[in-house]
Amino acid sequence: MIDFIFTNILISAILSGFAPSEKQKEIRHFNSLPAKEQREIKEAEKRNRIEFDTQSNVNLIKNCFEDPIFCSEYKILIKKIKENTKEEKFASEFNNSFISSFRSVQFGCYCRETFDPDIYRVCPIENSKLDLACKIRQKCLLEQNLTWLNSNLKCDSEFVNYLDKLKKGKYIDFDKFDNESIELFNSLKFTSLIYIKREINK
Repeated sequence: MIDFIFTNILISAILSGFAPSEKQKEIRHFNSLPAKEQREIKEAEKRNRIEFDTQSNVNLIKNCFEDPIFCSEYKILIKKIKENTKEEKFASEFNNSFISSFRSVQFGCYCRETFDPDIYRVCPIENSKLDLACKIRQKCLLEQNLTWLNSNLKCDSEFVNYLDKLKKGKYIDFDKFDNESIELFNSLKFTSLIYIKREINK
């Protein structure tokens, strides 16, 4: 009798090692989906998490700058951040996160805090509208005695208007994520970050 019970326990243990758990089944099912559907599921999960965080007033800055493109479109999150910037500590944390996020977006020779036309053997300015937009912004900042991270309405507005023309009628192909998609993705990040700061400072 004891041998029978022990054998059944042993068989169950062995089978459980081979039989996939519900979580494993979910992962396998998710991995079998097309890339577009995977992204949609991840976006929905992220939105649910951020909606919960926003209601409970936690991780507001982290959730915003983790994905500035998403944040700029999610008005409730922007509104909550704006309400909280009345507190000095929160406002300082927001500004530091903005600076860090804006600094981290780099592209070509001119889309960076310290522009360097010699960073590439051939600067992509000739065939990159984004790099050209950044060159124009750098020129505006120099004329106004400002820096890449400390701009003004004039330089930012010119920059965003130029980027809006670049983005018109185009979309990011996340499946290929070629040079054009990378350029477009970075231009969206720049536009989103400028929009976020503008909305918070209104």
